[in-house]
This record gives sequence, C-alpha cells and structure tokens, in this order.
Amino acid sequence: MEWAADGKIRTGSLLLTTETPPPPSVSASFTFELRDEEGVGALYCALDPALAEQAAMCVAKGIAQRRIGVNARLHSVWLEQLDADDGTKPKATDATVLVAGLLQNVGTPAEPADVNHLHGLVAEEIWFQLVSQRDDLGMGLPIHVEGHDWSATDPGGDGLTVYAVSATFAFRLWESKFHDNAAPVRDTVHGACRQMRDRATSYLARFSLVAQRLTDNPPLADFYSRLPEMWVDRTEAVGVGVVVAAGADPGAPSFSGMPSYFGLVVERHQGQLNLLGDCAGFCTRVQQILWKGCGLWNAP
Repeated sequence: MEWAADGKIRTGSLLLTTETPPPPSVSASFTFELRDEEGVGALYCALDPALAEQAAMCVAKGIAQRRIGVNARLHSVWLEQLDADDGTKPKATDATVLVAGLLQNVGTPAEPADVNHLHGLVAEEIWFQLVSQRDDLGMGLPIHVEGHDWSATDPGGDGLTVYAVSATFAFRLWESKFHDNAAPVRDTVHGACRQMRDRATSYLARFSLVAQRLTDNPPLADFYSRLPEMWVDRTEAVGVGVVVAAGADPGAPSFSGMPSYFGLVVERHQGQLNLLGDCAGFCTRVQQILWKGCGLWNAP
C-alpha cells in the first residue's frame, strides 16, 4: 500500500482517495509472534477463535473492495445487500455484474468453486491485508503491494512487496500456499520454494509490467521495469517470502530450509504462517458473506 503525494492510496489492484475508508484489515483478529528459524524471520499469525467472524467479514470485504471497488456504485450495492435483512435482492443487471466481477474462485450456491481455488483466494487475501499493514521484519511498511491476482489459479506470482530502503528500493517475491493435509507444514514450504525457484524470472517479468501504470513515480517505475534482471543478478534488492495458511501451529520450524533454494543470504528470506484453526470452515464463511452481498445467500 502506498500513500502518494497526491493524497491517494495505491495498492496492486486498488486506487482510493483519502476520503474513502481504507481496505479493512484482518490484523486486529490475530496475535503475532516473530520467530528466528536458523536466520529466517518467520512471522506466526494466530487467529483468535472468538474473532473469526470479524476476520471473515474483513477478508470478504477486502476481496470485494479490490475486485469491484473501482465501481463505487456497484460496490455500494454489494455493501447494502450485505446489511439487508428484509429479503430484498439487487436488481437483475447488478446481480449479473456482481457475480461476474466478484465470484471468480468463489462460485455460487448452485455451483460452488473448487474448494482449492476458494482456499487459495482466501489465503492470498489474508496475506495481502497483513503484509500491507504490519512491520514485523524490520523493513518498514511496504510502499507497494502487488496481489492478489484476478484468479488464484493465474500462472503469475502470488505477491510482491516493495520497500523503501535508504535511497533506493528492495522487493520480496511471495508464494502463497494453503496447507490442509497431515504432512508437515515445512513440506508445503519446500514445495512453494521449488515452484518459486523455477518460475521466479517469469513471475517478475509479469510484475515488471506494473511500471506502465506508475507514471507519477519514475524511480519506482524504473525499479519495477528491472525486476527480472535484478533477480537474475541476485542484487541486494532481491528477497523472497513464503506464506502458508494452516490450521494449527506445527510446533517445529517450517521455514529454515528456504535458503537452500535461491542463492541468497539468509536474511533475505521471509516466512509467514497464518494459523486459522478451522481453515475450511473459515473459507466457507468468507464465501457465504460474498454470496450474501450478491443477493445469493439469505442466512446471516
């Protein structure tokens, strides 16, 4: 997230005026612990079960704001429908556009999305909100955040954070995973590392196109344009992060193996584990809230 000189907030997929409330943040529903895993900074974020409903609402509102917030009227329709308890529905044309613009990876009650796609979307949104508003690893708040994609199944990278460091910038390329099996969380982290190692250059080539929309910030645009070559050269600006959404604390280091994959000094690796308790149930609740705003769900 970036506060620019023109008084606007910029994120990878959202542009708001200062008169518009900022995207909701799920961070108030979590507790945080920073762990050192053989030099890798690992942030463990545990959802308070008593605040799960509040967190699900924040996540759903964040997805809606990033996907349809550019259309203030349509976004208002979704918010009003979310609060409606009298059985009213949005008009048919609005409902059609809401479904098309908001429910990718979510589906409808009649045709729910593949659960893996839903889980991926929710995991990426939680990361997006937490990384945009927390400085637990000593780099300051990111000045720019890219992600999540239109679809959790898009072939590009899951996320990118850019930081102001002295008189220049640094970035972290992120891979997001949802862990919902009995294998150790570290296995999921290793899989994410292998994927990012093999595809990082192409991910960063796609992210470099963001430079085209940074016309009001030439230094940052130039930095974005050079992302792939900085990765290939392993400059000091380069770093990686892996974020995993899981149920419970594994009780053992999950991110200490990251440095074996990328040829970077250990300090340029970051891990984040978002502990949701009932992962599947949390994602289903986010899905229901998104449906309700579209007039497709009548329960609270």
